Amino acid sequence: MKISHLSAAALLLSSSMFANDSINSSIKNGTIIGDITLYAEKSDLKGNNPDSGFTSGSIGLGYETADFNGFKASVGFRGNHDFSEVENGDYGETDKTILHTANISYGNEQANLTVGRQEVDLEWMSDFHEAAMLGITAITNTTITLGYTKRVAVADADAALETFDKVNNDDGAYVLDVKYEGIKGLVINPYYYHANDTASWYGLKADYDVDSFGVTGHIAASNEDQTGAEDGQIMHVDARTSVAGLSLNLGYIKTDKDAGIGSMEAAAGENINPLEDGNQVYEADADTTYLALSYELAGIELASIYGQTKYAQNKEKELNITADYNITDNLSTGLLFVDVNAQDSGDDYNKITATLAYSF
Repeated sequence: MKISHLSAAALLLSSSMFANDSINSSIKNGTIIGDITLYAEKSDLKGNNPDSGFTSGSIGLGYETADFNGFKASVGFRGNHDFSEVENGDYGETDKTILHTANISYGNEQANLTVGRQEVDLEWMSDFHEAAMLGITAITNTTITLGYTKRVAVADADAALETFDKVNNDDGAYVLDVKYEGIKGLVINPYYYHANDTASWYGLKADYDVDSFGVTGHIAASNEDQTGAEDGQIMHVDARTSVAGLSLNLGYIKTDKDAGIGSMEAAAGENINPLEDGNQVYEADADTTYLALSYELAGIELASIYGQTKYAQNKEKELNITADYNITDNLSTGLLFVDVNAQDSGDDYNKITATLAYSF
């Protein structure tokens, strides 16, 4: 019996030591990523509006442990600093640093769960969230995402930080998102969101891509709960093709005549607006058409998009031109030009930005 007890104790001790070694190994073999970014922006505003602009720097750093029996831990932060402003306040009043990622996750072949601060990329939920997100992959060709978000933040390298703010007055919002890919080239994506006492919104998106041609169809609507708020709607169609290295997109976006898209964008983020600014895309009775081109020449990725939005008998036009170049595997640079022709000529403006980023 004593030998048996000693054997059991030795087995327990060795198991504990193995677990500690595994945890230490998981931490030591983790992955570190980061970037150092310099950014400059200058806007030329028409009418009596003063020009604006700023220069800034940003440092981002993230760490994720290696897998330990399906578990991982992640942490990440970003620190931004403005060096100069054309006019006081152009950069914005904000905190200089943000801990945008801090979570624990568990995953296997059937599902994965992440709890804590994390980046989310869904149709109406984007940027960083304090959330619990469950992804279920147990059904063949199907991914089901169930989630709840409490707060949302924006941590971009080219703008002032937007620290974590309450979603739906601290009541949060829920999401059910399903992607089915059982038919070659086709992704069918129904979804449903709910924010207590504010609204529910739901939609269906389908993407079909074959060879050099693709098309997207997307409809969504909101059911507003607040007194006096009208239900919103949006429809989006996008066709794309690629010929001899030239990529072409042609799209159309339409919103509800009276309410635009309701509370869908304001709740937790969006991923439809194709323009850099797109000031009127989600307004009531807005019809947006756009044409986008992209081509790589001598290692430089060139792209442009032109959009026109008609809204409530008004019109706004916007042109975006970008040029991006990878100097080395780690060092890249980019230029962006934006020209907006508003309904009132006094609201016209153009903007140019420049980015230099080192990532590791």
